[in-house]
Amino acid sequence: MRNLIKFAGIALIVSASCAQAGSSPQTGSFNVTANVARSCSITGTSDVAFGAYDPADANFSTPLDATGSVTIRCTKNTTYDIALGQGANAASGSTCAAPLRQMASGTERLAYALFSDAGRTTAWGCDVSNDVTRTETVGPSSPDTVTVYGRVPAGQDVADGSYSDTVTVTVSF
Repeated sequence: MRNLIKFAGIALIVSASCAQAGSSPQTGSFNVTANVARSCSITGTSDVAFGAYDPADANFSTPLDATGSVTIRCTKNTTYDIALGQGANAASGSTCAAPLRQMASGTERLAYALFSDAGRTTAWGCDVSNDVTRTETVGPSSPDTVTVYGRVPAGQDVADGSYSDTVTVTVSF
């Protein structure tokens, strides 16, 4: 009987301490944080492919136009600039402010220009005065595709061949 009373006493003490622990819950908190940095990336490009240029007939007095594009993905509300380099075959005297781009076929050169508007009046270069400034308002879920308008001027005196150039795209944000 003595053991039974001892056991009952111990059970009562354990039960009381459990009840005491359960009756006053303790709470705490912690912070959850993240930093989102401004960011942009070029996610795609499409070539400005002029096709056939005919300086003796169709393009003797009519320029040849084509378009390409650059697709940019940025964090929401990021303002960014898109600059187009002068090209690998730029003519003597070419600058970022006034690019004189040329495609090459061996030693032959075929002049062309890139523009930021469909009317082909605003040359697209690689300096602040003639690059393209945009703001990503939606965010990375909706990349921004920007059209590049190209023109090969009419009446150029060039030999037959396959002409090409490489233009570097730079996005600054």
